[in-house]
Amino acid sequence: MPELPEVEIARRFVRDRLIGKRVTSIDVLDSRMLARSSERSMRAAFLERTVDDAIRHGKNLLVKIGDDHLYLHLGMSGSLHMVDEDGHTSHERLRLGLDEGALVLDDPRRFGRFGLYHDIEDMLADKGLGPDALTVSDKEFVSRMAGRKSSIKPLLLDQGIIAGVGNLYADEVLFQEQLHPATKANAIARTDMARLGKRIRKVLETSISVRTDFSRLPEGYLLRDRREGAPCPRCATELVVIRVGGRTTVLCPSCQSQRAER
Repeated sequence: MPELPEVEIARRFVRDRLIGKRVTSIDVLDSRMLARSSERSMRAAFLERTVDDAIRHGKNLLVKIGDDHLYLHLGMSGSLHMVDEDGHTSHERLRLGLDEGALVLDDPRRFGRFGLYHDIEDMLADKGLGPDALTVSDKEFVSRMAGRKSSIKPLLLDQGIIAGVGNLYADEVLFQEQLHPATKANAIARTDMARLGKRIRKVLETSISVRTDFSRLPEGYLLRDRREGAPCPRCATELVVIRVGGRTTVLCPSCQSQRAER
């Protein structure tokens, strides 16, 4: 599913292909995916306005059009495509006609969302998002995790603590740090927690650098072959699948043995 790296690549795609283009039409093709707005309000805000910027926070993308922002969340299976005026994709949910071509949100599973926000502060307040996982400082990351009694993996997935980390990258970060996903946050020393924050940024930046092509990730990354029974890229022990906080979790039982304290 799209997580921060995938959405960052989508942001760069929008920035490179849409900036300066004028919106000529808006077609909502699945109203079930509309978030806190209507097709009418979107048309009033965006028609005949120019695309000025593309902003990302966590997994959320805002496209600045005139004085307002088109909100896009890719959900589980969403993706953005530029097509010719007569071109189409298989599962179009939103179509933004431009003076050259069209931007299409394609989403087979319909878990994505789109809508209208005035600015990023409006969106952050509405969704209660924490700082962006790619830019959060070590100090703020440690502060947000300090004293929490929950297991570390669900905390990494909590978008109100930090925004952008999903299931795949949480597993990767914890594997790289040799932390069991069920380790309690308050059992992790502050220096180790700061290192975990650095690791989050490193893993996300690395995935962005290879355009989320997991086969191009460095040797030693879990995402290259993240499945039950695959050999651990560090020690060759078979990977196992468990559930932590209700989420499917892949780990190495040798490298990530559970410890009460760190």
